[in-house]
Amino acid sequence: MMPSNDSDRSLTERAADFLDSIGLEDLTEDYRDENSRGDERLADAFGQTPDSLAELPEVSEVNKVNTHRDGDDILVPVVPVVFEDAGEPAMETVWELTVTILEAIHPVFEAHHVRHYDIQFAYADDAEEEVIYRRMTVHPTLVKTFLTDPSYTRSDLRTDVQAGDDGDDGVPPVYWQQFDATSMASSGAYAGGGGAAVAAACAGAAASCAGAGAAGAGGAGGC
Repeated sequence: MMPSNDSDRSLTERAADFLDSIGLEDLTEDYRDENSRGDERLADAFGQTPDSLAELPEVSEVNKVNTHRDGDDILVPVVPVVFEDAGEPAMETVWELTVTILEAIHPVFEAHHVRHYDIQFAYADDAEEEVIYRRMTVHPTLVKTFLTDPSYTRSDLRTDVQAGDDGDDGVPPVYWQQFDATSMASSGAYAGGGGAAVAAACAGAAASCAGAGAAGAGGAGGC
């Protein structure tokens, strides 16, 4: 678990240390420049931490999930989003956050082979007894179309992500699907163990994303 009192260090740095501690440093060390540039663009895009969030979203992982035929890595950039308040967030808020994140990070990774962007969300249930984890995964071609075609709106993007979600969490797009962030078996995008990025981010966030009962309910204890 990442320390929660290390507020002077970015989520990227803390997440990298967390991955190092569980032996997954090879997932991120080659792409820390992209992490940093993604974080800078996210900071510029948001300006400040939204009131609804525990902290500013950052690129916490750049997972190498395969090797392209040209020899380059195939990547899955991951951005955790931890909500401050309990209860399921409004979908308009979720989608606004999703689009802002995609707009910010796609230019950083468009020269790479990206399987999909993985935006992972965490929030407490209404009783603040467990953490709920959900995700949006979006293929880069959809993001590119949105950024380059003025006639293709964010509403069109949302419709295509929803329509394209066929129930297979390993194949993008995935639209607001709940998943077990403490088990890597929940997604084919990862290798190894230790839980998804959002579980580590939730554990390190200064947020009331769950109460003491979270650890026993698939959540991040102490969140």
